Amino acid sequence: MRFLLIRLSSIGDIVLTTPLIRALAERFPTAEIHYLTRKQYKPLVEHHPLLHGIHTWPPSEWIVQTNWDGVIDLQKNLRTLPLRWLLKAKHFTTFPKENWRKWWMVRLKKRISIPHVVVRYAQALRPWGIEPEGIGPLEVFVPPEIEKEVQEELHVKGGTHARWLAVGLGASYVTKKWVVGYFQQLLTQLEMPVILLGGLSEAEEAQTIAQNLKAPTVIGAGRYSLLHTAAALRQAAWVLSHDTGIAHLAAAADKPVAVLWGNTIPEFGMTPWKVPQCHIEVPSLPCRPCSKLGFSRCPQGHHDCMRALTPDFVEAKLRSFWEKN
Repeated sequence: MRFLLIRLSSIGDIVLTTPLIRALAERFPTAEIHYLTRKQYKPLVEHHPLLHGIHTWPPSEWIVQTNWDGVIDLQKNLRTLPLRWLLKAKHFTTFPKENWRKWWMVRLKKRISIPHVVVRYAQALRPWGIEPEGIGPLEVFVPPEIEKEVQEELHVKGGTHARWLAVGLGASYVTKKWVVGYFQQLLTQLEMPVILLGGLSEAEEAQTIAQNLKAPTVIGAGRYSLLHTAAALRQAAWVLSHDTGIAHLAAAADKPVAVLWGNTIPEFGMTPWKVPQCHIEVPSLPCRPCSKLGFSRCPQGHHDCMRALTPDFVEAKLRSFWEKN
């Protein structure tokens, strides 16, 4: 048998599809499992031992001409719809996005229970006798040389027994991001070794936050690749992140994750999967959620969903969470 999983973007969404790889491999041990994604996200699945082929978008002629037993479209949008028309497969499956429920929550500011996205992804496997219940953990595989490189840097900075807090600074939308000055105040108060993670767009923020920190600090933002970031998360004791890919990479590393929620809410079904977690959000803010994704600026002009999460409030939530984990 031969299967093709499709998820083009982004970091968190791709990581959240990884339980399906193992579920298929366990159900069909001799099957070939292939994955199609965008080039920049290929490292997230490139070293998975159960994948037989990783392909990048746009799809090659080989993908179009191959006879597939199953094509599992976990992107399910206008980019992948024409591809489904071209591919040769016995079964095509997708998953319930539940966008109408999210739209309803945004419009009415009410919280409705939506199944977790991993469960919804797994519903696409039902034609092959795989049920969503009991679907496994997230998995991202890091080459030993990258693991060693990051581990050595952390040991030089903080010693072999440091208990690091990994902080994800990035987010796709400004309304998902906490205040930079709040990060600086919180980390000053915590006085613990910290790894600042993010992309190039967070490099300057990381430098600003790190300026006055007295505890050992490693700036990975703008320096670390996706797999270096995953390796750093594996070395951390705890993770603090926005509602974004770092939270899901941390879950793949089996780490306790605290999530700072801005314009989105946990009920959208994108919480860290199968790890201890703490949801830090402003209670009873009438304008939340304002979008299922986010905005470049607050539609109300105040950004209280993040500004009202003061460093003292977040510190209290974190310390309570860490005491239990």
